[in-house]
Amino acid sequence: MRARSEEGGLSVHAIAGTHVVLLGLDVKGYESSGTGSKPDLSAMMSVMTLDRRGRAKDVVGPSLRTRSSSSGSKVKGGSGGAFVGFAIDRLDNASKESVSLNVDGRPVQKFHFGDYTVLPGREYVYTVRRMIKGGSTSSGSSVTVKITTEDPTKGKHGIYFNRGVAGSKAYTQKFGGFRKHHLVSKFGSQQWRPIINPRLIPDMAKSEEALAWLSRGLEEALIEFISQAKGKDHRLLATVYEFTHPETVQAFASAVERGVDVKIVRHCKGTYRARVKRNDIVKDESGEIAKDWIPDGATDAAKKAIDGIGFASLEHAHTWQHDTFIERKHSSGLMHNKFIVLVENGKPVQVWTGSVNPTDGGIYGQSNVGHIVRDEDVASQYAEYWQRLAKDIPGRKRASNSSFGGSGHDEESEPMDQLNEEQQPDLDCPFTSPAIKVIFSPRTTTEMLQWYADRMGDARSSLHYTAAFGVAQPIAEVLNEGQSGKDGGPRRSPRFVRSQKEQENAHGDSFLRYVLLDNKPSERSSEKSKSVAEKNGKDYVDYYDFKDVKENRIAFGALLSSDGEDDVSRETLTGLTTFVDYVHTKYMIVDALTDNPLVVTGSANFSMASTDKNDENSLVIQGDTSVADVYFTEYMRLFDHFYARDLYNEISGRRNSGRAWGEVAEDESWLRPYFDPSSQLYRERLLLRYHSL
Repeated sequence: MRARSEEGGLSVHAIAGTHVVLLGLDVKGYESSGTGSKPDLSAMMSVMTLDRRGRAKDVVGPSLRTRSSSSGSKVKGGSGGAFVGFAIDRLDNASKESVSLNVDGRPVQKFHFGDYTVLPGREYVYTVRRMIKGGSTSSGSSVTVKITTEDPTKGKHGIYFNRGVAGSKAYTQKFGGFRKHHLVSKFGSQQWRPIINPRLIPDMAKSEEALAWLSRGLEEALIEFISQAKGKDHRLLATVYEFTHPETVQAFASAVERGVDVKIVRHCKGTYRARVKRNDIVKDESGEIAKDWIPDGATDAAKKAIDGIGFASLEHAHTWQHDTFIERKHSSGLMHNKFIVLVENGKPVQVWTGSVNPTDGGIYGQSNVGHIVRDEDVASQYAEYWQRLAKDIPGRKRASNSSFGGSGHDEESEPMDQLNEEQQPDLDCPFTSPAIKVIFSPRTTTEMLQWYADRMGDARSSLHYTAAFGVAQPIAEVLNEGQSGKDGGPRRSPRFVRSQKEQENAHGDSFLRYVLLDNKPSERSSEKSKSVAEKNGKDYVDYYDFKDVKENRIAFGALLSSDGEDDVSRETLTGLTTFVDYVHTKYMIVDALTDNPLVVTGSANFSMASTDKNDENSLVIQGDTSVADVYFTEYMRLFDHFYARDLYNEISGRRNSGRAWGEVAEDESWLRPYFDPSSQLYRERLLLRYHSL
């Protein structure tokens, strides 16, 4: 939901998701100016409200930590004191509880504010005024805006994000007393690391509190989705890649006990290795080397979790072991899906999909999303795809799997990539809004990856994109192009060449691309990849090329740098993830705040392998502002969290930076970048204010 209010020269644009409300603030009367003159910030801000009744009041508390800018400039325009930020109050209309959102009385010193403490399906009223350091105030009234958060239990879409920020001050403050050094596996090696593992908290009540705080409703929604299957009239058709989360495994087992027909296609890969006995290679009777099949880590861990379930009835135990799981052995890559189709009286009615693997790391660690679609047509498409997976059809034509000695299927039968495209051909143009398209992989080509890149290139106001495993070349090429483009105009799909005038006007002053990476790419790996590409006569574009493009605003997962082992407020992870620590989501939003946004979400990583090799699924949702609002607000929550840490870590790493986390400026130095057309903060202010293309 979106709402806007304006009073006394200040406008507030509220965007509500489920657990986040984002407020975009702006000052009336200043637009992008071609004169090159600097705006009179003091005069401009003096018309803004200071107090609900327009009374003179210094709302900055005496304990406020401040710093002065090198210029020592002060805001003077009629206020007699420096404008140091915004004061924001929130009223819950249901409980009538009113709270200040200014932490320790500190001003909000930016032109957007994220409230991360709201609940789904609730109506809130926000009041915004400015904060002055000393002196009197000008008259005016406060600005209020009323908005209702999205309710994921109602409507066609139910979207659930976990917390995704175990490495935060909040988690440390709540559970830092349980921090321990553990030997954890990371990138194939073991390392001693300080962690706060919610499973290992000895206080049961605190352990449950930590798990619930990290899950933030994601686990509960997943279990509730499975629990909708009540008995023999229901079926659950599921796919899993990693499958070790005890509560989810038990939820499926409980469904079996209720008489639900549960069928789960699971990833099953491994390698054959020579059998060794007493340091000698074993040979069979024919003299051939005897080999044993060794499952990969995901396959082995899932089997152990499955075998660990107990049943009151031997009949149910037999059903669980012999009639529930289907091994997907002949995919051309990974069986990377994680979806569940709910079937009622023979009819598919709902589907659960998204990025979350049912593991502790997926639910309580890295950022993930579960997305329910309550639509029979969409659910039926997933059920049709599931049937192909259950038959273990080879992923590609003449696909062979050395792990299993061949496909075991008729070489003349159609492979998965062709069948998937028959069900849903590649999208070859932007489609009519509103609509939902479902894309299944593998596919015969990587044209859909190019389609995603083209849509990114067609963005007119904004792009928000997450990348857990690097940036594919077609997308990197888009990100490497500035507003003017390589050839004097913004990048456009080769299929849809627009007029020169339209190209020139496609991007406004507010245009930004947001890129959220799991970690900062390795410069050494970048150089190596570029060298290989150069030897093969190819171009290679990556983070180190597009990071300085002025339209690109980039963040990557990180912890706040600490003062050492004895720092009691040191940010700490859970230790539950073994590869991806921070960002595991796979989604993009094009023109999020317009009336016709595009959201792409699912299991696929926007990579070559996720397009033409792996078993994957993606939802392509056009023109649904409610869906876009949930994804957008969650994106900005995570982006702001990590961007602040990236920036602080960079600055604090410089000698004599003199900067402390959480300090504020007592003059207008914080304000000026928001009105400097060369600044990304200027673009962000314009982007987040109320507008519709």
